[in-house]
Amino acid sequence: MRATSRLLANFAFLFALAVWGGMVVFFTFITTPIVFDTLDRDLAAGLLGELFPRYFQLQIICSAVALAFVAGRLLFGAPPRGVTIAAAVLLTVALGIGLYNAFAVQPELAAAQARVGSFVTTPRDDPARLAYGRLHGRAMILNGLAALLGGATLALAAYNPALLTRRDERAVITVATATDGANREARLQPPAHLSIKTKNRKSIYTLILSI
Repeated sequence: MRATSRLLANFAFLFALAVWGGMVVFFTFITTPIVFDTLDRDLAAGLLGELFPRYFQLQIICSAVALAFVAGRLLFGAPPRGVTIAAAVLLTVALGIGLYNAFAVQPELAAAQARVGSFVTTPRDDPARLAYGRLHGRAMILNGLAALLGGATLALAAYNPALLTRRDERAVITVATATDGANREARLQPPAHLSIKTKNRKSIYTLILSI
């Protein structure tokens, strides 16, 4: 039962990070370019304005799931504290960014978009459009930063898989590794009778040289 729970927790952690990363790549490099290439500027802005809140909501869910896993490992799993604390800091900052983007930046961005009216007829130097551009740029920078933090957490787990294992499991792995190393060293050493013959030859050679 405990092993199954641990397996499900590990799966939830990795799945959340994978969904998060896949969502960022798909939305940034596939969805957004296709929307702007297919629709006119106003329709594209309206569609993305509907997608962004859901995008950030899913980002918040994924970062919260990953952070809950790391917090649980830190409290009950006895992982390497340095690695786990680093992952917790990364995910906490990412979650904070997601919350700020969803509940502070996005409402302002929607209001600014409504003030612009039409991106086709409104001049680029219009104050309302400039304000919208600044808010949109801030949202994109924060989104990119949160994505980097999530990616760094995934890289941290890949670099040190001990984040996904318990202390007793790591002890078994350490013992197995030490045993394999000892067996490998024993295989590299020559048999005892060959070592004795080699020593005898060296002694005879030294005696002949001394004569």
